[in-house]
Amino acid sequence: MAAETRRAREKAMHRREILEAAKRVFAKKGFAAATIDEIAQEAEFSKGAMYGYFEGKEDLFFTLIQEKSDDIEGRFMEVAESSRDPETKIGNLVEMYLSFFEEDRDFFQIIAFEHPRLGVKTHSRLAENMKERYIRNLGLIEKVMQEGVSAGALKEIEPRLLATGLVGIIHAFTAQWILIDGKKPLTERKPVILELFLDGAGVAAVT
Repeated sequence: MAAETRRAREKAMHRREILEAAKRVFAKKGFAAATIDEIAQEAEFSKGAMYGYFEGKEDLFFTLIQEKSDDIEGRFMEVAESSRDPETKIGNLVEMYLSFFEEDRDFFQIIAFEHPRLGVKTHSRLAENMKERYIRNLGLIEKVMQEGVSAGALKEIEPRLLATGLVGIIHAFTAQWILIDGKKPLTERKPVILELFLDGAGVAAVT
C-alpha cells in the first residue's frame, strides 16, 4: 500500500512537471511552433514517457488550460462566498484576478494568443469549456453585486450588468499589461480599477 501511494505521488509530481514545462514552451514558442520533443526536453523526460501521461500536444494544451482555470475558479468561489462586506469582496476579487495573472503571466499569454491555433475539435471543446467557466465565474461576481445593491453600496443596476462591467474593466487592464506595460506590477492597477468601477456604480458617486 505504501509503495502504491508513493508511486501515485511520483506520477502526480511528474505530471505537474510536464505541464509546467509545456506552459513554458508554449509561452515562448507558441502552440504551432512548439513540439512534443521540445516539451519533453524541457521537462527532462523521454518522448515515450510523455505519452504515458498525455495523448499529444493538444491534450497537453487543453489540460493546462483546464487545470489553471480550475484554480482561478476556486479562487473566485472562495472570495465570493466569504463573509466579508460587498465592497471588500469586490476589492478582493479584483486583487485576486490581478495577482493570478501577475503570478502566471505565461498562462495569460497562452490564453490570449494561442488557443485559436488549435485543431478544430480541440478548439471547439476548449471554447465551450471556457464559455461555461466564464458564465459560472460571472455568476459568482453577480452574486456579490446583488449583495452590494441590497446593502445600498451599489446603485440599483442589474447585478449581471455590474458584474460584466467589472470584468470588462479588469480584462482591459490585463490586456494592456500583457501587451504594453508588462514591466510594471499588474496589482498596482487595483486602485484605479476600483475607482473607475465604483465611481460609476457606487452609490457615493451619485450627485
